[in-house]
Amino acid sequence: MATSNFAETLRVQALRRADREALVDGERRWTYAELDAEVDRYAAALLAAGIGIDDLVGVLGRNTATYVLELLALARIGAISVPLNWRLHATEQAYVIEQAGIACLLYDDDFAPVAESLLASTGLKITVANQDRVLAGSLRLSDLLATVPAGVRVPDAERAADDVHRLLYTSGTTAHPKGVIHTCGNLTANHRAQVLELELTQSDRILISAPLFHVSGLEAPGLAVFTAGATMVLTPTFKAEDIARIAVEERITGLVLAAQILFAMLELDPKPDLSALRYLLFAGVAPSVRRQVKALLPHVRLVDTFGMTELCNGVCYMDAAHEEAKMGALGAPFPGVHLRIVDEDFRPVPPGVEGELIVRGEKISPGYWNDDAANARTRRDGWFLTGDVARIDEDGYLWFVDRRTDLIKSGGENVASAEVERVIAQHPDVAEVAVIGVPDATWDEVPKAFVILREGAATTAADLREHCIAHLAKYKVPKHVDVVAALPRNDSGKVLKKQLRAQEAESRS
Repeated sequence: MATSNFAETLRVQALRRADREALVDGERRWTYAELDAEVDRYAAALLAAGIGIDDLVGVLGRNTATYVLELLALARIGAISVPLNWRLHATEQAYVIEQAGIACLLYDDDFAPVAESLLASTGLKITVANQDRVLAGSLRLSDLLATVPAGVRVPDAERAADDVHRLLYTSGTTAHPKGVIHTCGNLTANHRAQVLELELTQSDRILISAPLFHVSGLEAPGLAVFTAGATMVLTPTFKAEDIARIAVEERITGLVLAAQILFAMLELDPKPDLSALRYLLFAGVAPSVRRQVKALLPHVRLVDTFGMTELCNGVCYMDAAHEEAKMGALGAPFPGVHLRIVDEDFRPVPPGVEGELIVRGEKISPGYWNDDAANARTRRDGWFLTGDVARIDEDGYLWFVDRRTDLIKSGGENVASAEVERVIAQHPDVAEVAVIGVPDATWDEVPKAFVILREGAATTAADLREHCIAHLAKYKVPKHVDVVAALPRNDSGKVLKKQLRAQEAESRS
């Protein structure tokens, strides 16, 4: 009986495209038949370790074939995967584990010290480890795999469309990470949209360089590569020279890439042969940058997009026919996705008028895990409230106006200013703090903190950065810290971050 279990896709492809290349990780390669068989082996080993349907399993590792096999095997047995952001500080990891209710952790050897710390601080009962082992007490996955009979078949667990497939944690705009629920139906809808909108075929070879704990790695197009019967090529690095080498050697046809990395690739000597590249997926790239890229790669479709973890990646892609005519827009909505712009009273506004973007559709997350307050703030009458300001033109194309006020996007990662403020406020010499994002040549934006010290305090900006380094992931640590005497406020005493941004922009002009 057909269900909404994504792992069933492998069964179909193993039958129809048995000898086609499915997965590439360095020198290691799997056909669809081999990949499906290996997922069965991993699934059998996970079952032997005591993992079952609806168990929440954390996965901590870099972009490797093993990571993909773990995700696919967890889907096959009906467990709920929770990809963990390895860039987070250990205290943030512990919060995610406890908030999600994770009882089991898969991790690579590289992260063994972190995993051991988490085991001690959270009281996990079962530990699952690395590329070749799963620990349940002292049990190795390699030992379990050795006991799996040749040709073992593990049936795909029956899953309904509204069953939870995974949780992805995002910092969002609050002080703590929030667990975004992705259902089995969300994946089905997104993969259908990815194949349609990116025109994916079995001839495509898609490079996944964005981390697989991130929605852009998992779902843009991510696992939809397998739905198309195409080839997924992995790289754990963001280095321009490595990505260029793999793109040339593997004849990559599509990838997601930051503009600065692309420019660094094209400055290599000799220049990489990207003639096989068919599309390049961007997010929030200025028209001037887009024109530069198009001049360098005139044969490549440049795909602008708007997406969020809560939307199971993008909800619109710019189509090739309107790349020039609608330059600056983010595209029209996917089939099954509805976009609307509303005013402060939640009333729809006419085309071209700015307001808050709200979204609904079958690929939209049903909510946050164990967070009724956040769900109440962001859901209304079946719509998800993005908090972003945008407009929709008469042709239905989305134009982004401004990002969420307090959300900083640094190097493709979301940084919640409230989270950084909370950490800085814990310093005994800090009376008050406000954090905004400021432009950065390398990371697009970086956090900047404005701090009022308590009377008589001698703490320096460098001291405050060291305090942050001890409690936050590196990319969340403010690159700039200004110790100030006062902060701009409105009549009710609320800090005016808009004014701080204006002051910052003026100082940089």
